[in-house]
Amino acid sequence: MIIKQIDSKQEDLEVLQQLLQRPDLSPQTQRKIEQRIRLLCAGIKGEEESAYLMQFHFGNHPDWVIINDLRLQFQNKVAQIDHLLINRHLQIFVCESKRIAGELIINEFGEFSRRYNGQGQGMPSPLEQNKRHISILKQLLQKKLIQCPSLCGLYFKPLIYSLILISNDSSILRPKKTIAGLDNIIKNEQLQEKVKQLSKPLGIFSIIRTVSRSRLEEFAHQLVKLHHPQKHDWLACFGLNKINNHSANIATSSQPQTETLTPKKKPVSYFCVACRKNISPDAANYCWNHKNIFGGKAYCYQCQQIIRQKHQ
Repeated sequence: MIIKQIDSKQEDLEVLQQLLQRPDLSPQTQRKIEQRIRLLCAGIKGEEESAYLMQFHFGNHPDWVIINDLRLQFQNKVAQIDHLLINRHLQIFVCESKRIAGELIINEFGEFSRRYNGQGQGMPSPLEQNKRHISILKQLLQKKLIQCPSLCGLYFKPLIYSLILISNDSSILRPKKTIAGLDNIIKNEQLQEKVKQLSKPLGIFSIIRTVSRSRLEEFAHQLVKLHHPQKHDWLACFGLNKINNHSANIATSSQPQTETLTPKKKPVSYFCVACRKNISPDAANYCWNHKNIFGGKAYCYQCQQIIRQKHQ
């Protein structure tokens, strides 16, 4: 059963695209915004791929619940958990999904980098990132902010596992040296088999520590109640000030305004030529203003990022 779906990031994408239209942007700030849009779109695609396969294998299973896109806070710390997969034995699989374009490379020191079109770039360790998420989840459990199911007055202690889910079209280059945790870095398509493998060690104890389906759902709903959606202040993020409509019109128009009597036109609707989704006038204008990239055609935000990657 799916307890929580992925939060929509569409509003953030629209705000970022609108920021790109500002006349006061420096080239450096423009590049930063474009980079944030690419990362956001890649993250959305990675989460959606993992969520789809998770739902396919476990979504209709009566002994499992799925929580997507859960943001937990404890004191001054935050855990942005991509997916939680929980069964009736109270085994919790904390899953961090990563959309990697090209190759994911792990060296003998456990350092991570990605390589695309021959160009490499370092990246934070998803293993350490997930460790921090699990640490915050454990603290919430220890403080009993999440009440665990009990049997005869004895509370079940959840068993927590870390999984890093990599997009299926990526390649993973692993070191020859054995490093703890690397075997839990898998592709999305390997999820079902990995969960099955990690669930086996319980053996006969799985019968003893099995909670009812209703208690499992209750436990999951407690977690969702602690969800704190993230609200971005994109202006502050890029060091921008608010711009009023009057100033914007002056900055973007060189023609004097004259009153003319013209017949009212019907509102124009725009759509993406690739996926046929409806798009805003801002998105269409952005594509037309960058004909060198989009060829004078209008695309939605996600299709824009695909074309940008091909253009680079």
